[in-house]
Amino acid sequence: MTDVESALPLKTEPAGLINTAINIFTAPAEAFRELDQRPSKLFPLALIMISTIATMFWYFSIVDFDWFIDDTISGSAREITEAQLEAARETMQFLSQTTFKMFGVLGSGFGLLLLWVLQAGYLSMASALNGDRYKFTNWFSLVLWTSLPSLLSVIGIVVTISLSPNGQLSAYDLDPLTLANLGMQSSNGAVQTLMTSLNLTMIWSVALTVMAYKQCLESSLVKALAIVLAPYLLILGVWAYFALT
Repeated sequence: MTDVESALPLKTEPAGLINTAINIFTAPAEAFRELDQRPSKLFPLALIMISTIATMFWYFSIVDFDWFIDDTISGSAREITEAQLEAARETMQFLSQTTFKMFGVLGSGFGLLLLWVLQAGYLSMASALNGDRYKFTNWFSLVLWTSLPSLLSVIGIVVTISLSPNGQLSAYDLDPLTLANLGMQSSNGAVQTLMTSLNLTMIWSVALTVMAYKQCLESSLVKALAIVLAPYLLILGVWAYFALT
């Protein structure tokens, strides 16, 4: 068998988009075999972005705007001065609820897209340096599919909004799967911000990416962990330096 033949897996019958999505949750190895042959992108991209954007649109449509401003300001009270708090309040009150809705909707959508592009770009660069066969299109597909667990956060947010009909719902409490909302609280403002930003679906997605790297490129677990986790550890290290010094 030649090197070319060994590098290109045999084609199998298409598993289908729905089956691949189910396999991401229940049988990741099968999903990765399918994506290795057919690196589709549109289905997970549309599914995640549309559901996320729709959820954020709903939140900013029903939230009590004056209460939202007070809650957002109070969440930063430990980190900025009284004068800065008052200036922030005046700025937020100057903007309309429609403006905040636009920022929330566009920010969530384009923020996700930018994150996926950066992840795929990093992994494709690592593959190029290692001489691996995976290109940007392969990694962009895998990054999108391994992000499907984030739909569980979207479902959690929908439930949370449904249970708060008066509109007094903090943005910090939206996702029930954040580490902070799961009970990991801290008196340190920087640590609390981190706990509020991280959720279980992010960790799940990173774990899936590690599994995909190991399987698709037939690498060791140590190499997969080192390459996939390197940017996260770098960001965490920089954050820890500025937060704790």
